[in-house]
This record gives sequence, structure tokens and C-alpha cells, in this order.
Amino acid sequence: MAASPAEPFDTADAVLDRLRRNRTEIARLEADNLAWACTWADLHPGEALLDTVPGCEQPARLGGHGCPEVAEFCVAELGTALGISTHAARSYLAEALELRHRLPRLWHRVQSGHTVAWKARLVARQTMTLPKAGAAYVDHRLESKATRLGPRQIEVLVNEAMLRFDPDQAEADRVKAAEQRHVTITHGSNGIAYLDAVVDTAVAIDLETALARAAAKIDTQDSLDVRRSIALGHLAHGEAGHEIVIHLHDQHVGLLETTGQPLLVTQVEQWCREAGTTVTVNPVIDLNPHLQTDSYHPTPRLQEQTRLKHPHCAAPWCTRPARRCDTDHTIPYEQGGTTCSCNLVPLCRWHHRMKTHTRWTYHRLSPTTFLWKTPHNSWVVVDHTGTWEP
Repeated sequence: MAASPAEPFDTADAVLDRLRRNRTEIARLEADNLAWACTWADLHPGEALLDTVPGCEQPARLGGHGCPEVAEFCVAELGTALGISTHAARSYLAEALELRHRLPRLWHRVQSGHTVAWKARLVARQTMTLPKAGAAYVDHRLESKATRLGPRQIEVLVNEAMLRFDPDQAEADRVKAAEQRHVTITHGSNGIAYLDAVVDTAVAIDLETALARAAAKIDTQDSLDVRRSIALGHLAHGEAGHEIVIHLHDQHVGLLETTGQPLLVTQVEQWCREAGTTVTVNPVIDLNPHLQTDSYHPTPRLQEQTRLKHPHCAAPWCTRPARRCDTDHTIPYEQGGTTCSCNLVPLCRWHHRMKTHTRWTYHRLSPTTFLWKTPHNSWVVVDHTGTWEP
């Protein structure tokens, strides 16, 4: 509710008072949303799905043991109503059900306004893997102090519950954690990438030592952080070279194929000067020609054109890269739809199944604009700018 013009807001006390009232109102609305999400789950019970066959809608348990199953595709329209992705809606509903069915004390505190929803959802997110006794233990311990604990303290409490009530699972989690080691590279703009890694502690110590030694040998005026980054590059170049493919728009600007990010040709020149780097410059692929084949499967050129024209899944709020998606016929091939530029679009496997086996439908309004209709007759538009409700 907007502030009344008659209310004085020229004092610090008045501003703080309004912020406190808004915080209370927001907490109430967020608690309501959790309750309505549970009601939505009640309206779509998994047990109502009889004689399911592979590929069709399946029952899904979204919370821990003891939470009811729901029809898996119901989360898509819930996400549309909340303005979030299907994946986020699935997580949201799982947290709501976990609170209502396995953390009843915490659920009551949220609904009565004594604990904020975001913190309760944080607890629920972590307790889903606990046995029922472990969840009850956490629920009891948090009953009077959930508001006062921070995320780290909550994590410690949940870990303690796992050790107490399911030590075998705790050991299995330790082993599984070792299997989650990875190195992830996320490419950004301006020729910069972001590195995220999970490694053994011993490996981390060795890498820290190697970076410190290599950075000390770099005689520049750059900061220590920059020199450590350069040192990491030197370590990488020492192992193997790498290839960079660039589509050149003009003499100043190119497009890095791996990330889809534009970059200056001066950046390319720098990479060319670096040892171990191979740069391949390709002309930009023309996306305008209409390509077609009589086969159900698109040709490599048609497939590439589709992926470049639509860089991610065309479902609402989905950002899965096109190269990891299925290629869907907007008008089904068996219904006369052609395998051509104007009838192909990337859909991730989950949304492809949803479109095939439920009443979700979409229409192509333009080469890159799609109008989706939900089973409950809501409309959502997906275009190059994102997802929005008309």
C-alpha cells in the first residue's frame, strides 16, 4: 500500500517506522504464499496419476520422507504465477511442503509472524535429507530461536542432526562430497571468465603455494590478485594449449562462440600473443536463410542455425543453453510440421516432456517470440528480452 500524502516522512523516525511496518507486511504476504503453494500441491496430488507410462507426467516427492507426492508438472504453472522458473518453483514448493509436514513448529512460527519465511525456507532446504526424527530434532531446537540464528548456525545444527540420527548417511555424504569435486568455468564479458572449484584440501594447499610462488616472479605493477590470476594462466599454459573460436563481425568486434559474448579484436590480439593459444576466426553465420529438410532430424547446418538464433530453451524463464536442449518441432512433425528454420526451437528435455504430455502449448508469434498457454489459461510471452506476461 502506497504511503498516504498526509503522513509526514520528513523525519528519520517516520521513515524507519514505515520500513518496520512494510517488513511486517512483507513477512505476512510471504507466509501466505507458502500456505497457498501447499494448497496448490493439495490440488495436484501425485496419487491421482494412475497407470503412468515412461515419459508422461510422474508423481514426485518434493520434500523429505513424509511429505506427500505431487504431480510433477504442476510446478510449471506455479512458477508462472510466482514469476519464477520451473526449477525455482519446484524448490519453492519442496520447501513449503517440508515446512508444513516435517517442521510443524517452524511452520507455525512463520504463519504466526514470529519467523520470516526466507529463514524458514533455508532450514527446510537443508532438512530434506534428514530422517523424520532428525527433522523433528531440528524443528524442536529451532522453536524458540530460529529468528536469532544465522545461516551458518543453522547449517551446523542440521549437520549435528545428521550425525545423531543417521550416521551411516553422514558417512555416505562424506564420500559423496568427494565425488562432487569439480572445476567450473563461467565465461563473462570483456574477455573475462569466472572460475569455481571444489577440490581436496591438500590440492588447494598445493595450488595456493604454486600460485604464491609464480605470482612472486611476475614483475608488474598489478595487484597481488591480478598477478595470481596471471600465474594461474601460466600454470594452465604449461600443461596444454587451447583453441578459441571467434566469429568476426567487423574489424573491431567479434563474437566468442563458446560463450556467446562479444569482444574487441584487441582482446583477440592479446590472446594470439599468449603462448599455447590457438585462435580460429570464422565469418558470422547468416541466420536469415530459410533452411529445410524432408527428414525428421535437422541437418547439421539447420541445427546450428536454430541454436544460434535461439541461444537457450524457449520455455518461460528457462535459461538452459540451446546446445544442451532437444530440438522441438513447433508444429509436430507427425501432424505435418516441417523440419525447417521457422518450425524448430530448442526446448530442454523437462520442458519438452511437459509440452508433449500436458496441456501446455505454445505458438510462434515471430521468428524469436513465443506465446505460451498454461493448462489454466494463463498466457506468457518468451522473446529475446526474457519472459513476461502480456
